[in-house]
Amino acid sequence: MNKTKIDWCDSTWNPITGCLHGCEYCYARNIARRFGKNYPDYSPSAVESGLHIIDTKFDDTPYPFGFEPTLHAYRLDEYVNKKGRNIFVCSMADMFGDWVPDSWLDEVFAACEKAPQHNYLFLTKNPRRYCKNEYGYGVPLGENMWYGTTIAKCDDISRFNYLPAFCNNTFVSIEPLLEDIEPGKCNIMFRQVDWFIIGTETGRRKNKVVPERKWIEDIVNECRKYGKPVFMKSSLAPIWGENLIQEFPAGLQKSAS
Repeated sequence: MNKTKIDWCDSTWNPITGCLHGCEYCYARNIARRFGKNYPDYSPSAVESGLHIIDTKFDDTPYPFGFEPTLHAYRLDEYVNKKGRNIFVCSMADMFGDWVPDSWLDEVFAACEKAPQHNYLFLTKNPRRYCKNEYGYGVPLGENMWYGTTIAKCDDISRFNYLPAFCNNTFVSIEPLLEDIEPGKCNIMFRQVDWFIIGTETGRRKNKVVPERKWIEDIVNECRKYGKPVFMKSSLAPIWGENLIQEFPAGLQKSAS
């Protein structure tokens, strides 16, 4: 099992790695650079320029093409015979980025169907991809499937509108919190979304943003107003204190660890 320091899940699973968003605060890119290698001439794996598929583990590196999008087909069945857990899918990628082929999504969802004992949590900056078309949704809506989007600032808030409307398992990750998102002005989001995660930027980036406590308090108060659970990541401890609020929605409360 891929144990993780991400405190709102039990494990991470990365059948797809790599991302093309280019966020300056990205932790995953730094990890891939640190633990990856670059094999630009390994042509048998290339789907097209910048996209790769590997069927077997590639020597001892988890990121043989750095942060270029890669489908690790050999990882698809990793969780089939494992005890049920809350799994963050593709913590080292944006699985729903526009560059990801539909066939890769199909393979990941097929693997989820083979292991229904787990809860699967998906998170994207591109929630429009959750929608197959304007009339219906292209993602499975099972009780163990959770769909989230990332909101870091006010301009991101409209993303919540693309979370699956007929799914009771939706969440928003407000991480990193880069500015006051003025939660009172987006109360529809707090009424509709099922779970809120809050975190701050980590690492040593030169222009790293440290959120004000009031920004966090306002989010928590809006969650309380509408009875929504809120989970503060451990990165908030220097700002909030040791008594972090770490609540889970009903479907995720009991971890099988």
